[in-house]
Amino acid sequence: MTERVIVFLDWQNVYMRAREAFHDHAVDPRSKGQVDPVDLAHVLTDDYARRHPDHTFELTQIRIYRGRPTQQGDPKGYNAFQRQDAQWSRNNKVRTHYNDLRYPADWETDECQDKPREKGIDVALAVDLVTMMSGDGAYEVGIVMSADYDLVPAIDYLVRRRLTRGDAATIEVAAWRGDQGDKPLRIRLNGHSLYCIWLDRQSYWGVIDETDYTVSKAVRPGRNQGPVPGSWLRRK
Repeated sequence: MTERVIVFLDWQNVYMRAREAFHDHAVDPRSKGQVDPVDLAHVLTDDYARRHPDHTFELTQIRIYRGRPTQQGDPKGYNAFQRQDAQWSRNNKVRTHYNDLRYPADWETDECQDKPREKGIDVALAVDLVTMMSGDGAYEVGIVMSADYDLVPAIDYLVRRRLTRGDAATIEVAAWRGDQGDKPLRIRLNGHSLYCIWLDRQSYWGVIDETDYTVSKAVRPGRNQGPVPGSWLRRK
């Protein structure tokens, strides 16, 4: 039987952790840290398949959870978001969940010290992670890329259910591993092991998206021609 894999991406977390691991915030433009979600999902799926050579796997969905700039609060950010969303939507495996960003009351004033914030993104991801397995039986393998500990209760529930009842999907997490010697962030569980797929700089360069979505008629530049880790694997 072919086992279905769904990759769940906490997009802002994926982006910010990539910047922290591989870029200098003070020097590199804000576009640095962007990745192609489809390429990323295939790398994660291939990593899982390599460790389970006696099984057959199919990446069925790439689910992206993200805050959305509003046209009123950030017209430029909104337009860039729309272009990026249009690019993602070209792949029929991509499913998106967007919540409008919340802007501080003094937004766009000289006194504003705060930034727009996401609300409800972690809740939406956690709910889908549980209900899509428990109710719909939509996947046998779930890979979550985030370092947000608000997701721990949902992941812990699925891990415990698999251990005690044997009817839950396999859950793994993924995280970037920088080369600066800092301890990278990843989701951990108390009392239970949780496998983490570590993605290093080579993996990152294999999935980066260097498109400038702030430009009208944004054009994706030529992709890195180096091998994408896991792409050599024969899919069973």
